Amino acid sequence: MDLKTINKSKNMNLIVFGSLLHPDELYKHGITNDMIKYVKVSGYKRVFDQEPSWRKSDSIYRAVMNIKQEKNSWFNAIAILNLSKEYFKSLDIRERGYDRTPIKDGKVTTYENQILNDCIVYVGKKGKQNNEIYPNKEYFKLCSDGAKSHFEQFEYDYINTTYYYKEKKLTSIVCQ
Repeated sequence: MDLKTINKSKNMNLIVFGSLLHPDELYKHGITNDMIKYVKVSGYKRVFDQEPSWRKSDSIYRAVMNIKQEKNSWFNAIAILNLSKEYFKSLDIRERGYDRTPIKDGKVTTYENQILNDCIVYVGKKGKQNNEIYPNKEYFKLCSDGAKSHFEQFEYDYINTTYYYKEKKLTSIVCQ
């Protein structure tokens, strides 16, 4: 399914993996608990390597979250269910440093091991990726607090499937 197909198709499930893990951020966008599922996405790696488009930056501490295709990797996330194409108009502005990208059916499963199809995700634009920057400190806290706010296994998975600066595992700074 290409982006043209997405724009003409039925409602989609949006996979969020960064600041939108935080309940306050979801709420700002009109998302309630009955609209989400906790999921695992295979074939991708989550990494702080994206140059910010609108967040304030501080020299080397400016990276925001991104995902990259990587065959043997996975990350956990939240799926916002059944969103209409109208919903994406304002979200596309917020996520202007990313491309809205379809995820191949069968790559997203819930924590209850159910397959969730018809998913899309925002993937960082190639020209904005930089693995020699550290996470934006405020953004890092927002994402970490968001992961922590759900349930213990979700937070554990977030810490163990997130990378930063030159492919270091997030566990190397969280567990110090």
